[in-house]
Amino acid sequence: MKTNINSKPASKAGVNIAILGASGYTGLETIRILLKHPKVKIKVLIGEKTKGKKLGEICSSFSYVELPKIVSLQEAVFKGIDVIFSCMPSGKLANIIDILPKNLIIIDLSADFRIKDINLYENYYGNHNNKKFLSKFTYGLSEICRKEIKRSKFISCPGCYPTSTLLPLIPIIKSGIVTMKDIIIDSKSGITGAGRNLKHELLFAENTSSFKAYGGGNHRHIPEIEHHIYNNTSKKVNIIFTPHLIPINRGILSTIYIKGNIEDIKKLLRKSYNKEKFIIVNKEGVLPKISDVTGTNNCRIGFLAHNKGNYVVLVSVIDNLMKGAAGQAVQNMNIALNYSEDLGLDQQSFWP
Repeated sequence: MKTNINSKPASKAGVNIAILGASGYTGLETIRILLKHPKVKIKVLIGEKTKGKKLGEICSSFSYVELPKIVSLQEAVFKGIDVIFSCMPSGKLANIIDILPKNLIIIDLSADFRIKDINLYENYYGNHNNKKFLSKFTYGLSEICRKEIKRSKFISCPGCYPTSTLLPLIPIIKSGIVTMKDIIIDSKSGITGAGRNLKHELLFAENTSSFKAYGGGNHRHIPEIEHHIYNNTSKKVNIIFTPHLIPINRGILSTIYIKGNIEDIKKLLRKSYNKEKFIIVNKEGVLPKISDVTGTNNCRIGFLAHNKGNYVVLVSVIDNLMKGAAGQAVQNMNIALNYSEDLGLDQQSFWP
């Protein structure tokens, strides 16, 4: 089958969707969003461990929703499908992408194609099983890479931590108003960021009333953040990043420490994002909290001047399952198909 990179489904006609890895947290969240999307129909759900089951048997909130049964990849029929969302764990899509139809839009939520530098990728993730596809994928940081996403049929969605940090940092670093080479990022994430799996360290009793750092100072998202800062600014930075696990279901709060003039940073962030639907820059000194964005595709950015020296503290919050995964994936589909970017994504945050 020949690939026509420039052919995309007609935006007025609507599109048919297939989802790989339908029963994981990001797969379920993608389905939840798409059920309310006026332009799409979910036609194929794929899962190896859950094949033959209805989604309601796996997640009771879908018990009375009409959806196709989950099938294996070998059983899946892609005829008539326009877009594939891959919600599988990292390493899986690279193994099977060669057997998928190439005339479709493929939106990947894993790390398989986020980093173009193969040596950098393999230093953190191990051997890459499909190097030839690295150059074909566009990094799907929606507000920063919009023009590239519009022209692409293969879109690699950013990680949740990188999304929360790159959105505030890229315009600031690109402008040259800060000169720091070392940037400290302290991030906290809800437990769903680790995926839907049975690990002792993710059990309720292991995490409730507790709070821990992890990653050993060499977390896999460090090269992704540094790589895409350089790709978008031509500037090399050294990211000092420590993630933490907090006992909540969803959400990320990233605190970023930079040196610069707060007035310049404030003007730049507002100018960069004043027309964006999903990025909200708070008033100076008003720091956002995770509940401000839970259940939405929004990123909220707050900032304040540190009382010692010329330092500025940035605080960025997202829902890791939405702007950090499924929400941004659907936003990227909307961009690629020339739909309004907020189709299916106009949720107000959960409260309380």
